[in-house]
Amino acid sequence: MTFNRLSSMQTVADRIAATFVHRLFPSMCTPAYLACPDDECADICRTTIAKAAKKKRVKTEVVDLRPDPAAQLDQVTARLRDINDRTSDDKQPWPTLLILEGFDLLEGDKNDAPTFPFRSRFQFDTEHVWLFMGRDLQRLRRMFSDRRLPLYHAASNITLEWRGAVVNPLKRAISRRCETR
Repeated sequence: MTFNRLSSMQTVADRIAATFVHRLFPSMCTPAYLACPDDECADICRTTIAKAAKKKRVKTEVVDLRPDPAAQLDQVTARLRDINDRTSDDKQPWPTLLILEGFDLLEGDKNDAPTFPFRSRFQFDTEHVWLFMGRDLQRLRRMFSDRRLPLYHAASNITLEWRGAVVNPLKRAISRRCETR
């Protein structure tokens, strides 16, 4: 990876983190979704957002849904069930930033079944700040923008343009070949 590409990715990640971890974070923070074009960009974004959250005394937990999205989301939902069944006497802890990686894999008729029980639990959760991450922006948009789906308007899009930060591998190979001539 070149220094310029890393620098560009870090610049985009810094802007995304500033958008999500703003001045009133975590008190006034709505759930958000973020699409990153590859694992490298996602790692930089997660790290940058986690550092920004840590400055606000918010711990970060990353749950990778990719090995088995339905089962992993069911486990997250089960945790919320326990949290939401608490009595009003329970003290509210400082929220934790929960990043769900691979969330876009739950999009589609054959994959979205776990999102129905998840929505009914997560919308009342006060112990987490939510960030849904994936690689496919179109899938994430459909999940959170289609009024027929359970996650309609459950999160806002904080994805920025990666075009300057991510170089198509084919273009990179062509430019290297041109440079050597």
